[in-house]
Amino acid sequence: MAKIVLIQGSLNPNSKTAIIVDETVQVLNQKDIEHKLIDLRNLQLQFCDGRKLEQYNEDLQNAYKLMEQAEGYIVAMPVYCYSVPGPLKNFLDITCSAMEKKCAGIICNAGGVMSYLASSELMKILSYEVHVLSVQPTVYSYGEDFEEGKIKNPKVISKIHDMLNSLLQII
Repeated sequence: MAKIVLIQGSLNPNSKTAIIVDETVQVLNQKDIEHKLIDLRNLQLQFCDGRKLEQYNEDLQNAYKLMEQAEGYIVAMPVYCYSVPGPLKNFLDITCSAMEKKCAGIICNAGGVMSYLASSELMKILSYEVHVLSVQPTVYSYGEDFEEGKIKNPKVISKIHDMLNSLLQII
């Protein structure tokens, strides 16, 4: 069985990104695929300042160890100003060496329909920094895909399945 680590990169307590991650976890459970979730809302994040990993707090060291053991990743990001949010970038700056030469799927959630290219920023970060291969398709959603705290657009759920299938074929 594959080990997948999901990284939920939104700090919003009412995060739509987290709703999609929860749906993805349900699909992984249905497929009986071993996985762990790192939700940035539950970590004590420290600023990346170039120090060695051992000098960061226990939360970040534990996240790194979990990521190091994974075969693949799903990185979920909200879009802020057409780019990767700062807390997620900061987290990856500290921990991404654990992901070196592995594969990742991407979940991207934005306020509007036109922000889908923001996921390419995350692909570049992962590719250039640690040679992570991003699988296709990217799961993209925006505000109108949700209703009463649930995904209402079946295309989003279909993309979750497609992205997972692509990721599982590689790992």
